[in-house]
Amino acid sequence: MAAVRTNLDKSPALKRKLADLPTRPGCYLYRDEGGNLLYVGKAKVLRNRVKSYFQQKRLDAKTRRLVARIWDVELIVCETELEALILENNLIKEHLPPFNILLRDDKSYPYVKLTWKEAFPKAYVTRKVRKDGSLYFGPFFPASTAYRTVELVYRFFQIRDCDIEIDGKRGRACMKYQLHRCTAPCIATVDQQAYREQAKEARLFLEGKRDELKARLEAAMWKAAEAAAFEQAAQHRDALQQVDAWFTRQKAASADLDDTDVYGSAVLDGQACVHRLLLREGRMVGRQEYLLDDVEAFDGAVLAQVLQRVYSADPAPAKILAEVEPEDGDLLRAWLSGLRGTKVRILTPQKGEKVDLLAMAQENARLALERKFEPARLNEAVLEGLQAFLGLSHLPRRLECFDISHGQGREVVASCVVFSDGVPDKARYRRFKMTNEQNDDFANMHEAVMRRYKRMKDEGQAFPDLVLIDGGLGQLHAAEQALKELGLEHLELASLAKKEELVFRPGSSEAHRIPKSSPVLQLLQRIRDEAHRFAITYHRALRAKRTLQTELTQIPGIGPATAKKLLQAFGSAARVREAEETGLVEAVGKASAAKVLAWRRPS
Repeated sequence: MAAVRTNLDKSPALKRKLADLPTRPGCYLYRDEGGNLLYVGKAKVLRNRVKSYFQQKRLDAKTRRLVARIWDVELIVCETELEALILENNLIKEHLPPFNILLRDDKSYPYVKLTWKEAFPKAYVTRKVRKDGSLYFGPFFPASTAYRTVELVYRFFQIRDCDIEIDGKRGRACMKYQLHRCTAPCIATVDQQAYREQAKEARLFLEGKRDELKARLEAAMWKAAEAAAFEQAAQHRDALQQVDAWFTRQKAASADLDDTDVYGSAVLDGQACVHRLLLREGRMVGRQEYLLDDVEAFDGAVLAQVLQRVYSADPAPAKILAEVEPEDGDLLRAWLSGLRGTKVRILTPQKGEKVDLLAMAQENARLALERKFEPARLNEAVLEGLQAFLGLSHLPRRLECFDISHGQGREVVASCVVFSDGVPDKARYRRFKMTNEQNDDFANMHEAVMRRYKRMKDEGQAFPDLVLIDGGLGQLHAAEQALKELGLEHLELASLAKKEELVFRPGSSEAHRIPKSSPVLQLLQRIRDEAHRFAITYHRALRAKRTLQTELTQIPGIGPATAKKLLQAFGSAARVREAEETGLVEAVGKASAAKVLAWRRPS
């Protein structure tokens, strides 16, 4: 078979992108030399899937024709492979790429609909979302998940699914009443107020009140077991095991039908990348990227300029999600509303699905910005960004990070990991077993920093450009005191606190916040997480060594191997104390038996 013809030698952009692909789930879009979209695909690992087109020799005729026309590739990273599949479906429906003729799954994904405006709401599965006052939950993938979810609604909240008119005058209820799948408002066994309470509970469940559901399932399971209804108890048990998987809400599609644009950004080395996700009628249909020069931070002023430039050419959506409030926001909203003819909202989401969409845009912006740099230049740019952010006197080419690990004050250890030019330098890693077994992170951090840099000072070694501490102000002050005692207060020092990811510097209690999408924060998180991994690995090794020791290993001359033989022969240290000399000799030999006998004699 002839070799697959590609454009790798003709398209520098394609060759460069293939050399720096993310290992994340997502979608890839192949384009020809004229920029026309050829194919949209999804992958669990983008790097493996995209490269496979150019590395495999056995490709079918259609794929060979595709590869021969590929001139460029665009990437959209996603949280999960399921999210990538939904996004792939949306993009194919919107753009109809020529090489996506044979669709594997060209259908809309299902939702659970709760007819909230009705006096007696009903629940059922639908694939169409309308602005009819009902509540829609989903989409669900695979489709069977939607049917399992609505079945739980019937089982635990007894919500109806029929289309009959509810007037309470029906002659008799259907079989679902007998099966406890409906409270039968059709025969007036429940009034409107009580049924509405059922519907409210079902709504809370569909909105993701998982803890309440688990508690309900567990109570029902034990109640059935106590009543010897084991088949029913088993059903509850199975449902309990599936709770965490029952409802997978995908950010690539939304039940919110307002046209929405989502803006995420990343800034590095004076350049900013703005990533725009376009959602139309609840589906993500595309994205755009904008590269800005001479930008130090993506603030409200920059966002306002971006929005003005974009919507001078494109129609304004009903809703815009952004990470910051734009400068002169009210004026900008009025301008956009005038262009659209209806009110335009600009929101900075703080929780829920909208925050997830914003994070997705920010992650794509960060990856897109990093692809603009050669790998070596990228590391250099990140270090320059770190230098500027912390106000360091020189480029932090060598960073050292400390972390403490212990279990309730036992096996207290510290780690020191080293990054050189932005990558781990494992040959220089060091670990310390603390001399003072105590649950005091400040004292332990002081000791670790003192021991590390006292030795480096005594041996005349070169010091790092930046010392990073895992922790808050308390750990930072402990490290600062240790350096002062060594006469090394000139060393650059900072700490990174967990959860909020705040950076502290000596001489100020005010925290510095790096944007979550910033590659600078990504570097600090990587070195902090590596220090934590190295410390906890050492702690676990010491803990395992301690748990292997027994009373028998304290006998002079008896090691772990001999102690193990004694335990296998007699079962416990107490029985070893009572064992006959002949039995001891048989188990471990004369020499070891003599040591055990000497240990047993009263001193």
